[in-house]
Amino acid sequence: MNNIIKFPGTNNPKVDEQQKEFAKLLLSIQLKMNDKNWTTQLISHKELLLLSNHGEAIEHPPETASRLIAVLATSLFRNSFMEDLL
Repeated sequence: MNNIIKFPGTNNPKVDEQQKEFAKLLLSIQLKMNDKNWTTQLISHKELLLLSNHGEAIEHPPETASRLIAVLATSLFRNSFMEDLL
């Protein structure tokens, strides 16, 4: 997901494909966080990978960002709790 490089003055179809995939993932996150049941929405592995690799460069509306933080923190807490039970 990260190893595609665009050199200035070149046309790389893989870069275009990657940008379209990123846009789809960002739209998916936005739709999930704008859903009335946003607290029950799950973040997919691909969405999580995108956020972990590019999250500092992604701008979300404040409400979406707050909800995303809450969903990710809840998931982290649940996973941590389940590990403690093992």
